[in-house]
Amino acid sequence: MTNKFFIFLCILLAGCGANQSLKTTQMATYNPRNVQENYSSSIYGFDTTGVSANVAVLLPTTGSAQTTGNDIKTSIETAFLRQPNTNIKVTFYDVSGNQDERTSTIKTALSANPDIIIGPLFAEDAITVRNLKPFDTPVISFTSDINALGNNVMTMNLIPMQSIETIISQMQKDGAKNMIIFAPKDKSGELMTSVADKAAFLYDIPVNGVFYYESGNSDSIKDSTMRASMYNTRKAANTRAREVLSDILNKESLDEKTKASLINQLEKISRKDTLGKLPYDSILFLGNGEDSKTIASFLRYYGVDNRDAVFYGTTLWHGSDIASDFTLSGSKYATLPEISNNFVSLYNMVSGKDPDYLAAFGYDAANFALGIIHKKQFQNSYMFNPNGYIGTSGIFRIQPNGESERALRILELNGSETPITIKESASNFITVLYNVNMNDLDYIKEQELQTRGVNPGDYITIPENLRRKSAYKTKTIGANYKEETNERTLETPVQIYESGEQEIVSDPEYEPVKIENVSRKYIDSVEIEE
Repeated sequence: MTNKFFIFLCILLAGCGANQSLKTTQMATYNPRNVQENYSSSIYGFDTTGVSANVAVLLPTTGSAQTTGNDIKTSIETAFLRQPNTNIKVTFYDVSGNQDERTSTIKTALSANPDIIIGPLFAEDAITVRNLKPFDTPVISFTSDINALGNNVMTMNLIPMQSIETIISQMQKDGAKNMIIFAPKDKSGELMTSVADKAAFLYDIPVNGVFYYESGNSDSIKDSTMRASMYNTRKAANTRAREVLSDILNKESLDEKTKASLINQLEKISRKDTLGKLPYDSILFLGNGEDSKTIASFLRYYGVDNRDAVFYGTTLWHGSDIASDFTLSGSKYATLPEISNNFVSLYNMVSGKDPDYLAAFGYDAANFALGIIHKKQFQNSYMFNPNGYIGTSGIFRIQPNGESERALRILELNGSETPITIKESASNFITVLYNVNMNDLDYIKEQELQTRGVNPGDYITIPENLRRKSAYKTKTIGANYKEETNERTLETPVQIYESGEQEIVSDPEYEPVKIENVSRKYIDSVEIEE
């Protein structure tokens, strides 16, 4: 560890107090023998002098990802220094460079026979660790790729797919009737679309169109939004409606009242290029903030804005500059709770800057590792405690397959720099947060809009005595639909509960165990791509 952390050690212990990370909690009856105890001797008087462990930390501390790697390293060093134990050896390994170099470093770390591993950051390296380590060695990684987990390889990072179900549950609460999806045309986008399609089915919101685009490619995004907006159909409908009104005004003998009505209608529809309602009321953006801003801009250009359909996003919007984008005002997205004020202050004191979420996950990972070390006899029941833990950014728990499950909140953009929280994150896991089975997903192809088209005559009012004239009759434009079928059925019924519709349970048996007793404050995170 670096010398600066020893300088801060006394400040950390005196100024912040002993780490109140794990309180004694009687586990629920469905989880036998999982008795949680605090490992801090200053609180419960447990003898920790005999506890020893060899901890390997695998992070990129040089190279292209060194900033993130060192931020996480700072958090881990801080956490271990707040729980000083000379019998716990923490060794940092720089996992950077090309694949061969990273693999060599991982092998060196494993040759020291670590009792527990924290890291690595990226999926490829987590897979390497999983393939080379002893099966029983716990690994607390920071990858968000579920394919890199399993065999005691866990992750502290947020699984992006959870934010998809969270925001779709908000759609249901908002009364959404039909939705369309925009997603990047890559493996990640296709996976997220599969999750969104399954979640939409569970929450009974029909998906009326799926549009893939090449991320960062404005031409590809333009094409997708033009088709999703039904621009050609709605423009043709607008043109035909104006033709009918203009012909009547020019060719027919009208009284002043009728004439004024027709002129008023013509002026109204001439203010826009398009005419007709959309066959959806909600739009789900599965791309990052920059792509979503471009999509929203093109939608607006093609006559679709947030008054026509509500915009929804995922945690991929976090950290972007969408907050003050006027086009996205009123949009909602799912993201993590605020990072705790105490941890922000602590991290700032040590590093001179505020932490992002990955740094916060690093602090939680170190405390989680300490719990595993001190609960070695009940290691599995500790790691997979169904009651979960309270960390620096809300509650979380680890599933047996290694996935982290985190409670998310819903934010709404209001055109200012600061989104408003419209739904707080859950405080426990009593109610099931996520229902989508990641092992039961279907590949979702691009799907053109299902629509019965637009009839211009439905949007204008012409005199009764002129409606039968063939010159003023209109036809439906752009119909594209197939008869509804009920092909998909749930194999197992899933009960979805909406937040706020059930009794609040405050039984301490079900409360998450605190990893760090701190409050929360919102901090932007640094996005790391795997």
